[in-house]
Amino acid sequence: MMRASSQEWDGQDRSSSSAASRSSSSNHVSLEPPVTQSVRHRSLNSPIDSIHETKEEHAPESNSVHIRESVIGGLTETNHAFHRGGGPPGGWDNGPAVPAHRRRMVFKRNALWWLLHFIQVLVLSIIVILLLVAVGVPVSDNGVPQPGDYTKMEFDWKTDPRSYLKPMDSNFTDYNVLLDAHMHTTYSDGVLSPKQAIDYAIANGYNAVIVTDHQTVAGSIAAKKYAEKHHSDQITVITGMEYTCCRIHMNLIGINKSVAVTPPFPSDDELRDVINKVHDMGGLVIVNHIPWSNATMLPWNDARLPNNPTREQLLDWGVDGFEVVNQNTFDLRSYQFVQENSDRLVALTGSDMHYPGSSYAWTTINAENRTAEAILDEIRNRRTSFLLDASGTRPLQLAPYNKNYFKYAPWGLIGDYFYGYADKYTGQYSFQGTFCQNEVLDTHGTMMGWFVLWLIVSIIVLEILYWFFRWLLLLVAHAIHGCITRRRAR
Repeated sequence: MMRASSQEWDGQDRSSSSAASRSSSSNHVSLEPPVTQSVRHRSLNSPIDSIHETKEEHAPESNSVHIRESVIGGLTETNHAFHRGGGPPGGWDNGPAVPAHRRRMVFKRNALWWLLHFIQVLVLSIIVILLLVAVGVPVSDNGVPQPGDYTKMEFDWKTDPRSYLKPMDSNFTDYNVLLDAHMHTTYSDGVLSPKQAIDYAIANGYNAVIVTDHQTVAGSIAAKKYAEKHHSDQITVITGMEYTCCRIHMNLIGINKSVAVTPPFPSDDELRDVINKVHDMGGLVIVNHIPWSNATMLPWNDARLPNNPTREQLLDWGVDGFEVVNQNTFDLRSYQFVQENSDRLVALTGSDMHYPGSSYAWTTINAENRTAEAILDEIRNRRTSFLLDASGTRPLQLAPYNKNYFKYAPWGLIGDYFYGYADKYTGQYSFQGTFCQNEVLDTHGTMMGWFVLWLIVSIIVLEILYWFFRWLLLLVAHAIHGCITRRRAR
C-alpha cells in the first residue's frame, strides 16, 4: 500500500482531528521529540510531521507513544519510542536518535548533580555530629544529675544481725554496741543527708556510727545533732573525718575540728605530723581499706594510691588501728597484722557508705554505756570484734527516679557515646582538686575510620530508599490520576 501523502492527511477534518486528539489525551501524550536542528525546521506539511500528528489519532494503543520521565537533579526528559512495524500502513522507524554528545552531556550533568548532592548531605551530617559533640561532651563532663532522687528515700525496716551472726572472736560473746566506723553524707561525696544516714544505720542494725566525710567533720557534727534530738535512745554518733590524699586514707575519729589537709602527695614526715596532731586533739587514727588503696590501676599499672605506706611504717608512725572490713572486703592480712600487734593496734569495720545498700559488717563493743566517750575508751583499749555477713543484708531499696536525670541524660549519653571513640583515664581523685595519676587519652583511630565508612554507607542507603519510595509514590499517583481521567472520559 502506498504511503499516505501530506495532501490526504491535510484533507481531513481539522475539528474532528482535534476532538479525537483531546479524546485520546487520557492515554497518550504528544511532546516534541528530541530531534536535531534540521528536523525541527521541516515543514509542518512534511510526511514525518504528518505522521507524528496523525499517529495520536489513528495508532493502536499497543503501539502508542511511550513516555519515560527521568527525574534526576531536577532534569526531566521525555523520550518517544515508536515501535517498528505498527501504526499507519507501511509502518515507520524509531524517531530521530539523541546524539551521543548530548547523552554524554546529560550523563555528566547527572553525575555532577549526584556528586554535589552527596557532598551536601555528607557535610550536613558532619555539622550535625559536631553540634552533638559540642553539646553532649560538656554535659557528660560536667555530670548528668543522679538517676535516683535520694532525697526522697526512707528506711522503715530493722535488721537484727545478732539473730544470725556470731563475732569473729568466739570468746567475744557479750557486747552492747554494733558500730559502723566509716560512713559518708552529702557533706562530702555521699548521697544521703546526715538525717538519712542515721535512719539508714538504724534500719541496718547499728546503734553507733562514726561519720567520716572527706576532709571535714561538719557532716558528723550535723548527724550527731540530729541523732541526739530524734534518736538518742537508738543510736550514738561519734564525730570524725576521713583524711584523704594520694598516698593514704585515714579516719580521724573522736575529734570535733577538721584537720588541715596537706598536699596531695604528702611526705612521710607530713603524715607523721597529721597523726601526732590528731593524738594531741584526743582522737584516734584508723588506716582505711588497704586492699582498695593498693589495687592496681590501668593503664598506669600502679597502685590506686601510689607509694602507699606499709603496715610496718604506719605502726612505727603511731596509728591506732586498721579497718579490717571495708564494705564486703575482708582484709585478712591487716586482720592478722592487728593480731600480731594486739598490744598496739585495734581492728574496726566500716561500711564506707556512699550509696545506700547492703551492710556487711558490724564492729562489736561491750561498753560501760553507749555514750561516745565510753565507746571510744573501748576502742583505745583495743577491745573489739566484729560480725561479718558476706552476702549482705536485706532488704535493699532503689531510689525513685530523678526527673532532672531524664531531662539531661540524653545529652550525657550522646557525650558518653562519642567518648567511646577514645579512652580517657583520669585516675583516682585526691579530694583536693587534683588526681593521683597523670591523665591518659587513648584514641581509637580504627573505630573512627569505621564510623566514617558506616556514615557514608548509611547516607547511600537512605538516598536509595528516598528515591525508591519517591518513585513508588509518583507511580501510584500516576496510576490513580489515570483511573480518574478514564472515569471522567466515560
